[in-house]
Amino acid sequence: MTTFLRRLALVAFLLVPSAVRAQGGAPPAPAPADSLREVRLRDGSILYGRVVEESTDRLVLVTTAGVRVELQRTQVERIRAVSGRQVGDAYWVADPNETRLFFTSTARPLRKGDGYIAAFELFLPFVAYGVTDRFTLAGGTPIIPDALGRLWYLAPKYTVYQGPKASYAVGALGFFLPEDVVDDGSFGVLYGAGTWGSTDRAITAGAGWGYFWASGTSEVSNDPVIMIGGETRVSRRVKLITENWISTNDGGDGVISGGVRFIGDRLSADLGIGGFTGTGTCCLPLVSFVYKFGRN
Repeated sequence: MTTFLRRLALVAFLLVPSAVRAQGGAPPAPAPADSLREVRLRDGSILYGRVVEESTDRLVLVTTAGVRVELQRTQVERIRAVSGRQVGDAYWVADPNETRLFFTSTARPLRKGDGYIAAFELFLPFVAYGVTDRFTLAGGTPIIPDALGRLWYLAPKYTVYQGPKASYAVGALGFFLPEDVVDDGSFGVLYGAGTWGSTDRAITAGAGWGYFWASGTSEVSNDPVIMIGGETRVSRRVKLITENWISTNDGGDGVISGGVRFIGDRLSADLGIGGFTGTGTCCLPLVSFVYKFGRN
């Protein structure tokens, strides 16, 4: 168990520097994006910047690189606000999957009206939606012939506190079985988590307790599973992810993982590798895709 914790600390040190230690090597502080716009032209070009002048037939844009561009309205196909940010003289699109690491949830919520469609390991799809600015609800069913429609999972999450540099949440991941399998039973995990940092660089830690319920009988584990993970943005389109688990029972087995997230405007793709420390089993591929939708 001590060896595992040392390895875990090393991964967190390499991939997710703390906010204080990262000030020198982090990307330039992002500029406010209140008025940042995406301007799509009729020839297919896309410009990012701030609109400084506009009239019925003319538009003046200062791009993120500081270039002043004058456009005729007839050249413009669409103008929309963007949720990304200006970093230096470049536009960085927001991470569409900022509420999750590989599998586990961060403490950040989806904003009200936002949602995403996701597939973890390709055959575990789910849909998530921001019911309010603090309450997120997700659920789905596996794409496996014997389980499709016969096993459902539901993942509610409530963000107790949401600040600029810290978030705290409680939630659950429950698996529900039909009556002919286990008398309308459910099993899963109840958890609490905290996320510290920005959406470009943060650490998430939490603890989960397994539970089982069927036919009026319920049981909650006394031995929590500890999770430590993190994320760090290394470029406009790439983020490094690590997610690690350790059991607090006598065995102290754990899972350690790391990989890369490729970031698009609304689509993100995670590719990683995980391994089991107790058995020395390696390597389990980690693959997931997320498509974000909604008013934001």
